[in-house]
Amino acid sequence: MSNDFEQSYLFENVDATEETGQVDLTVDDFSQLIIAPSDWTIETLYSQIGKQIDLDPAFQRRGVWNTVAKSRFIESIFLGIPIPQILFSSKQGSKGAFLVLDGKQRLITIKEFLDGKHDDGKVFKLKELRVLKELNGKSWADISKDEDWKYRLLNETQRTAIIRGWENEQVLYEIFFRLNSGSVKLSPMELRMSLHPGEFLKFIIRWTERVGPLHELLNKRVPDPRMADVELAIRYLAFSDPEITYQGDLKKYLDDICLLYNDKFRNDPEFQETIASKLDGMDAAIETGFAVFDKSNFGHKFIEDSYERRFNRAVFDVQVGSLSFPAVRDFALANRDIFRNAFETVSKDPNFQRAVETTTKSVLSTKTRFEKWYSTITEISGLELNVPNIEHEDAN
Repeated sequence: MSNDFEQSYLFENVDATEETGQVDLTVDDFSQLIIAPSDWTIETLYSQIGKQIDLDPAFQRRGVWNTVAKSRFIESIFLGIPIPQILFSSKQGSKGAFLVLDGKQRLITIKEFLDGKHDDGKVFKLKELRVLKELNGKSWADISKDEDWKYRLLNETQRTAIIRGWENEQVLYEIFFRLNSGSVKLSPMELRMSLHPGEFLKFIIRWTERVGPLHELLNKRVPDPRMADVELAIRYLAFSDPEITYQGDLKKYLDDICLLYNDKFRNDPEFQETIASKLDGMDAAIETGFAVFDKSNFGHKFIEDSYERRFNRAVFDVQVGSLSFPAVRDFALANRDIFRNAFETVSKDPNFQRAVETTTKSVLSTKTRFEKWYSTITEISGLELNVPNIEHEDAN
């Protein structure tokens, strides 16, 4: 296994993700679903993107297909090869508008090819086609001059299905988690952005487009196509905000913070500056963590006298949360060995270990790991830290 592939693997399969949580659904939640199959031509699909089909560029910039994959998908359409159906869902509060549950990459590719350019502005020219080699190096502007080629693509049909009748958003998340696009599992952030669009989410996407310490932590040279950088930034903001309470449902928690911040961005012009300042604090926390723990160890569990190689979001939450306090950063940089040894010591506590290893999203686990680490910092530095707003166990 090459080093690049190995490093990518370690960060693609991070643990403590949203989609592994407890699902609070019953068969009744699915009983009212109506699945309506239909065949749309490529021309119709293209014409409806941005109208009936919600592919808002502000939320859909991070495609995971490269130019060759896109080119061969277009080649498949020209050849009439059967393509898996595109799955839509009706969109609440908007008649005739659809969310994309499966098929985003296909729709993005159709749009980019017929628009004539990739999302980075470069001309979309087909490359490395396996059968239609005579089309290599040609754009849609070139190909569409020949009406036979033009209508071969535009009149080709694409099987679609539309899900209607859902009342509980969790149903869409459950369907979303079970779908795969090729071998790439879809990101819950993509659905969240369609369900809860707003100025905050547009801002956080733009902010994470700027490659910085967060991407270095994830071993990414570019913004993450599956939006792990976006999710980490949002969960950092959520745990640092006393206005909302964590109740054990991470998906709902992140949904709630997005809804709250969308509203604040809309009504408070200065709130964006507040969030930008908080995110600068997160970057500073990560950079301090690199200096104290080393880049390969920060955000990783310490087990049996060594750091695991796999990135751990539960550890990220508490380490970055603590280092977001400027006084803690100053102490950590002035007392690197003491700070690092303190984390390694608390990591040997069985309760802390369980809180970052299993059922990490439960109220008890979340509260335990924050309280254990924050109280340890108080012991070694005398600094008092505010633990995130987490529901008390007796409130369940």
